[in-house]
This record gives sequence, C-alpha cells and structure tokens, in this order.
Amino acid sequence: MATTKAGQAKSRKKKAGAPVERRNIWLLVITTLLIVASVFAFTPPAQRINQGLDIQGGLSVVLTAKSTDGSAITDEDMETSRAIIESRVNALGASEAVVQRQGSDQILVQIPGLTDTEAALETIGKTGKLEFARLDSFTDSTLRSKIDSGNYGENATVTDAFGNSLPAQDSGNLKVTSDQYTAMITGANITGVSVDRASEAGTDYAVNVTLDGEGSQAFADATRELAPTKGKIVIILDGEVQSAPAVQSEITGGKVSITGNYTLDGAKGLQTVLQSGSLPVSFEYAQSQVVGPTLGQGALAAGVLVALVGLALVMLYLLFFYRGLGLITAGAMVVFAVFYLGVLATLSHFGLFSLSLSGVAGIVLTIGMAADSSVLTVERFREEVRMGRSVRASSITGVRHAILTSIDADLVTLVSALSLFFLASASVKGFGLTLALGIICDIVMMLLFKAPLIRLLAPRVIARHPGFWDLKDSQEAHRAYAALAEAENVSTSDAEIGEAMNPSITDRVAAKREGGSQAVAAVRALKGRFIKHDIGFMKARKILLAVSAVLVAASIAVVGVKGMSFGIEFVGGTSITFSNTEGVTSDQMNQALRNAGIADATVQTTQADGQEGFLVRTTETDAKVSSAAADSVAAELGLSTSDIQVSTIGPDWGTSVIRASLIAFLVSLLLIIVYIAIRFEYKMGIVAVVALLHDLIIVMGVYALVGRELTPNTIAALLTILGYSLYDTVVVFHRINENAKELSIKCSFMTMANHSLNQVFLRTVNTTLTSIIPVIAMLLFGGETLQDFAFPMVIGLIAGSYSSIAVATPLFAMWKTREERYAKLEKKYGPEVGTFEFDHSASVSVTGSSKRKK
Repeated sequence: MATTKAGQAKSRKKKAGAPVERRNIWLLVITTLLIVASVFAFTPPAQRINQGLDIQGGLSVVLTAKSTDGSAITDEDMETSRAIIESRVNALGASEAVVQRQGSDQILVQIPGLTDTEAALETIGKTGKLEFARLDSFTDSTLRSKIDSGNYGENATVTDAFGNSLPAQDSGNLKVTSDQYTAMITGANITGVSVDRASEAGTDYAVNVTLDGEGSQAFADATRELAPTKGKIVIILDGEVQSAPAVQSEITGGKVSITGNYTLDGAKGLQTVLQSGSLPVSFEYAQSQVVGPTLGQGALAAGVLVALVGLALVMLYLLFFYRGLGLITAGAMVVFAVFYLGVLATLSHFGLFSLSLSGVAGIVLTIGMAADSSVLTVERFREEVRMGRSVRASSITGVRHAILTSIDADLVTLVSALSLFFLASASVKGFGLTLALGIICDIVMMLLFKAPLIRLLAPRVIARHPGFWDLKDSQEAHRAYAALAEAENVSTSDAEIGEAMNPSITDRVAAKREGGSQAVAAVRALKGRFIKHDIGFMKARKILLAVSAVLVAASIAVVGVKGMSFGIEFVGGTSITFSNTEGVTSDQMNQALRNAGIADATVQTTQADGQEGFLVRTTETDAKVSSAAADSVAAELGLSTSDIQVSTIGPDWGTSVIRASLIAFLVSLLLIIVYIAIRFEYKMGIVAVVALLHDLIIVMGVYALVGRELTPNTIAALLTILGYSLYDTVVVFHRINENAKELSIKCSFMTMANHSLNQVFLRTVNTTLTSIIPVIAMLLFGGETLQDFAFPMVIGLIAGSYSSIAVATPLFAMWKTREERYAKLEKKYGPEVGTFEFDHSASVSVTGSSKRKK
C-alpha cells in the first residue's frame, strides 16, 4: 500500500513537472529562432550595421541659433531652419545625411563620406539673407564712400598720402548692418537662380537671379532713376557687401547678375543657399568635426579588438572559476552578443542607429554587465545546493532569486542609461543608447536562455556529474552542515549562517548534543569557494567610513588646489589630428601650421596603432578657417586628407554639454531613489546615492591629480558610473531585504547586514572582475576616444565596489538600527557584530528534548 502511494506521488510529481519542462524547451526554441534571425540580420556586420560619421569619416556640425534682433527664437523658426538646411545638404549630393534639431536652439548636421568639407561648411550654415539697396540709401557717409570707391570686397584697396593704391589690411567683405541702409529687394523676391561666367574672357563666375513681378518692378524703377548719374546698387548677402555695380541703363525683365570674384564652387554654394531660401535666424558653429575615413576605421578596428579581447578574457575567467557552469555562462554571453548585434542591425535597417566610437565603448562595457548577471546566477545556484536543496530545486529557486537580483541591478543601470539618451547630447547620447540596448538584451538572454537551460540540465546532466559542474564542494558542504544542523536542532541554512556569524556560539550550542563536536570539526575541515566565517566589515565600519571621508576630502582638496584640466570641448578651440605622418618632424609641422596662419598652436606627437602622428590644439573656433588650415598643412607636408580629423568647438558648446549632462545626472539620481524606494525602501535609495556621490568625487579627484583632460566622453563615463556603482550596492541591498524578511536567526540588524554583505561578497569580487576586465582591455588597447571612457571607468568600478562595502551598507545599517524595532534588538544582543540566538520556537529545544527523554 505504501509502495502504491509512493508511486502515485512520484507520478503526480512527473505530471506536474512536465508542463514546466515543456515551457523551458519552448523558451529555448524561441531563443534558437531569435539567434538565427539575429545572425541573418547582422551578417555581414560591416554592411548591416550603420557606421557613424566618426568611423566612416565625413563632417559633423552643430549650429547654434542666434537671434539678430534680440527676440526669442521660436519652434517655428527652428523647424523652418531645419528644413532649409536639410534642402541645402541634399543639394550637396550627400547620402545618409542627418539633419535634426538638438535641444531648443541647435541643429545637428552629419554628412558621412563627405570629402569637400570646406564647401559644405560655407553652404549649410549661411543665413542666406540677400538684399539689394541703393547706395544713396546708406546713411553712413564713410561707409558710402568706401563702397563707392570699391573698397568692400576681397580685393579691397586703400590709397596712401602719395596716391599709391595698396591692399587693405582687412581683406574680408565689408560688413554692414540693416539700420545703415534701406533694402528695396530681398531674397523673398527671387524665383530662379543660375550660375554662369561673369564675362567671356574672365575666370570668375556670377550668380544670376530672376526676380518676381514685385521685385522686377522695384528694380526697374531704381535703375531708371540711377542710370543718368551712374548711381550704384549694392548687393548684400548675410550682412556683407558682395558687389556694387554702377547702373548704366534701366534694367527690366527682373534678371540680375551677382558678381564678387566667385569660383565655380563658391558660385554653386551661393546658388544652393539662395534656392533654399534665407534662414529666419542666424547660426554660429558650436561644434565642427571633420573625420578622415581611415582615422575612423582605425579606431573601429581598435574598438572591435577591445570587444573581442574583453569577451575572450571574461569567458576564460568564468570557465576557469566555474568549470561546467562556466560553459553555461560563456554560452550565455555568446547568445547575448548575437542578440545585441541583431538589435543593432535591425535598428540600422530602419535608420534608427549608427555605430559611433562612443557606442563601441558602450558595447564593451555591456560585456561586463552580461557577465555580472551570469556570476549572480551561478553563485546563487551553488548557494542553494549548499543550503540543502536538491540540484533540481536549486535550479528553480536559486535561478529565480538571482535573476530578480540581476534585473533590479540592471534596471537601476537602465535608468541612468535612458537618462543619458533622452537628456544628454553629443557622444554621451550614443553611449547611453548602446548601454541601454545592452541591458535589455541581457535581461532577454537571462529569461529566454540561461534560466531555462539550467533548469533543463539540472535534474539529469548536472545532478549526475556534480564535479564537472562545480557543485561537488557545495554538496559536500551541505552534508557537513546537515550534521551540524541536527546537532543544533535547526535547519541546515541556519546552521551555516550561525557558523558564519559566530563560530563560538556554534561550539557552545553543538556541544550540548551527542556528536556535536564531531559535526563542528567536519564543518571546519570543509574546502570550497565560499565564505565559511563572516568577515567583520561592520565591526570595522567606523574605520571604513573614516577612510572614505578622508578620500573624499582629499579629492575635493586636490580639485580645489590643482583644478580640472578641461579639453577644448569645454573652453573652445580646434583639435587637429594628423595620422600616418612618418618622416614629418615637429619643426616641419610647426612651420606648416605657421604658413597656414596658425601661430599659437600646441603640437604633440602621438602613436596609435603603430602609426606616428600629431595632435594640434589651437584657440581658433572658426570651422571654415580650421578646415582650410588643416588641408593647407596636409598639402604642404604631403599628407593625405583622409588621415586628418578636425574638431572645432565653440566656447559655448562645453557649457551646453555640461548642462545637458548635469540634468541627466540629477534626473538619474531622482529616478534611482524613486525606483529603490518603490522596490525596497527610501532609506536604501538615499544611502545608495550618497555612495554614488562618494565614487564620483573620488574619480574627479584622481582626474585632477593626474591632470587628465575632461572631455564629453569622460562625462559619459562618469554618468555611467551611476549604474556600475549602484550595481553592487543593489545586490547587497537585495540580500539584506531578503534576509530581513526570511532570516529565522535572532540577531541585531547590524549583524544581519554584515552577514548579508558576506553572502554576496564573493560574487561582488567576481562581478567586479568580469566588469573591469573588458574596461582594462579598452584602456590598454583602445584609441584615445575609448581610453577617455576607460580611465574613469576603471577608477569608478574599484570605488563602486569599495563603497558598497564601506559606505552604503554601514550607513544603511546604522540608520536602520535607530528604528524602534531594531533598536530593541540592539539593546538585547548588544553592539557587538556576530551575536545571535537560534530560533527553536518551531522545534523541540535542545535542553527540553533531553528532559523529556528522562
């Protein structure tokens, strides 16, 4: 009869497990289909994933709108300007160009593959305000005299006291303001524009315009009045006098020729500007970046190398540390990488993504995050087996707990990544996007692949070969702790926790039962990769907090004394990178720069990917001047223009980047507190932010100490420390929250927090290592851009791991201990960390059982 009941129970168990097993199989089938679809989507990657301008080469310009009359710039003005600039870019014949609004007063223009950057710069941002005015309408007599004598253009001259005609010092076009003359015709009267030679014998070109009826009539009236005295009509474009021809006779028909010593390209550029219409507001170059395609491809190759090296090193580490379970984690990372590339390729197909160098850095960082979730899963799986659950049960409960913890930590990082994407600008935005996509892919991989695979393998494959799957030490530990639990009359998990919290109490309780001493000895002889006795982190909390306070104070002092070294992105100027300059000396480079009109340049030699180069920094902020100077230097030294990168930053560009990043930072802090408050409690959120600020201050202090320049990429990395710094903290808080609800051992909150910290300490070490390995690879093998991300990330990861132990947990435990409930426990068990009592309320007590036996 008993056999029959046992068989029925076993049959019911099999029936209950069948749907779960089928669900896991279906999840793996879905994973396989997604893998196939992803491989199809991203093969070949070079063609399926769009390459951004900094990789493909081309021109990137950020234009900032400036009102000419002091009035506010409206959304209508910005949208009209965007449409006009887009039509100008299209007229240049650019493919895959991007013209989009950025913030409230900026327009971003990116033209990949562009070669003639000077012509583009001359065309896209020109206001295009064309006006015709009679010379006699000018109110300034000196100005009227200059124009009348022809001293207004590139070839303007002055006459000295002896009657000699000499070139004017200011050879640019004469600038005038709208209050100095009366316009009779504007660009709004133009109906057609064409380009032709100014004269049959000359080499200059003219831009011929056709006027509408109103313009034709006004022009005819003016020329009829001016013809007898050979009066002049002044042609003004964007506040500069282009020409001032004398009227010989009345001109009807509305056809007017604009001359001004134009080359063919210059005339065509003006044609494009006039055809697209005048911009309602004027624009200044806030940032201009010209990248040679070979320069970008070299950086991409370095980024791909870093990603592969980082992925390989992390996988090798996991295989070495976790053996068979390491195979699952390695497989999970491969699936993650395939999903990730598939998503990037799909977004590229719809024109929603272009891979930039900052994006490459984001991809490298997500490799570490994918490894983090794998470490959490494996460690929790091993812990559940050690606590006495079967391999099958551990694969369910352990994996579920680990995934919930990973998702909590991932979502906190996702908050900061999305804040960067939606609120920041420049490279920070692309960095946030790739980071967010990586986090999403990691969560999908955990749910669809890692969890169902472990649950399918656990009851049959893993359970039969525990040594290969790195579970043998956990099973041996369980047998030893089970014997100790019997001696102490508690559960196996309580026996392990008690031994970890305070071995002396374990000795005292176990000694009261027969065989207790032998059980204790067996536990003490255990070998394995888990912490048998808690490290007294909370005992040393005052020392740890004091060290942190000293580090923060020292960092603030260093920043105050030495100050921060800001890159040109924040102070304005031009950065010109010359690559592949073998044979060119510093003296030759300096002379070529002087010949090109750049006399105040700082020249540094560089070495990247085995190629010699130069980094030139100057205070010049005019994009056209910088681009022309770079081309002139390349021509003089025999260098290829494809090996040049020119970045021109206006002085207000850095301000806008910092402002946008600061907003993203503050919003991230607020959302993080809100999320942790909802998920756990508000005190955890506030303490987590305090620990985060601790990490950021230390990173800034190190930056000031070594004198490294602060760039937008650095800002992106600093903001990403939000997620990484919080990852370990959230893992610790998750365990504290879990133990506060489920821990049956009676002790103070400080003791419980210390044990929680020890429970996750090993995985904290491993998650930090798996995160920092690809970042160090990026620091060692990446180019300058990738290193701008890597340097602060290395410091931030180390500081973040430290702060979760030395700042976040002690502060939270101290705060919670003040609550009435936990203050009573503190009085009962004392301030010493590690004091506890076993809860025997649910079982027969040790002394009580012996009395009953009598």
